[in-house]
Amino acid sequence: MKIIASLVLHRHSEADISKTLNSLLSEDSIDKICIVDNGSHCDWLYKLNHPGIDVIRLPVNQGFGGGHNTVFQRFNGIAEYFLICNPDISFEQGEVDSLYAFSQREGTGLSIPKVVYPDGSLQHGCKLLPKPQQLFLRRFCSSLSRRTDRQYELQDANYNRAFFAPSLSGCFVLFSQQALEKTQGFDERFFLYLEDVDLSRRVCTTGLPVRYCPFSRVVHESQRRSYKDVRFLLYHIVSTIRYFNKWGWLSDEERDRLNLQCLSELPITSKV
Repeated sequence: MKIIASLVLHRHSEADISKTLNSLLSEDSIDKICIVDNGSHCDWLYKLNHPGIDVIRLPVNQGFGGGHNTVFQRFNGIAEYFLICNPDISFEQGEVDSLYAFSQREGTGLSIPKVVYPDGSLQHGCKLLPKPQQLFLRRFCSSLSRRTDRQYELQDANYNRAFFAPSLSGCFVLFSQQALEKTQGFDERFFLYLEDVDLSRRVCTTGLPVRYCPFSRVVHESQRRSYKDVRFLLYHIVSTIRYFNKWGWLSDEERDRLNLQCLSELPITSKV
């Protein structure tokens, strides 16, 4: 198989994922779609009958990374790549095929297409690895973070060219079988938030390329629930603490090295 697409749901309706599912089903390079019902709340999945779709029902919500890990474990060694996909993604036919072709050429462990909002504006799916103060300012003092955000979000990058970034958004990434063998997938200590940052940096350290692909484009509605729901804000805070407990609060030489590599290689948009 070329690609197994992994989609993790929690209390989603069929209408919630219809655009995503239709987009995934249109791609020649996707051989199977695996839907994880995290917590077994999506009873409508019982009626879903499609030869290209498998459903895994988990009695307990295992979080974003835990849900995708069940797919990796079940289909380990069967496909070249796993497509980690949020249920609020849509795209035109051929976009995954283009990302797959790019990833094969580059031999990537992790790759991401251009991600945009529904209005067409760029969503910064490629970032540097964060420092504690950056995440604090972004979440609680956004007016003070604009200067540091410019570099952290790679806002000056030329998104018409491929480049390396040490942190790729987990909303839509192609994860290779080789990278799975070396990393064992997501760290399930992160129930929600920063599990993608953690996975990205671990793939970086394997020596497999981590790349942005300019030849593919997807639309992400991006619900930003931690800005609207205190429960998701708490998930975000807990994951942030666990991330910096794991990798270091004040000193993180690997972060500094990977960020410097990104900035030194980054193609910059020409200023007129």
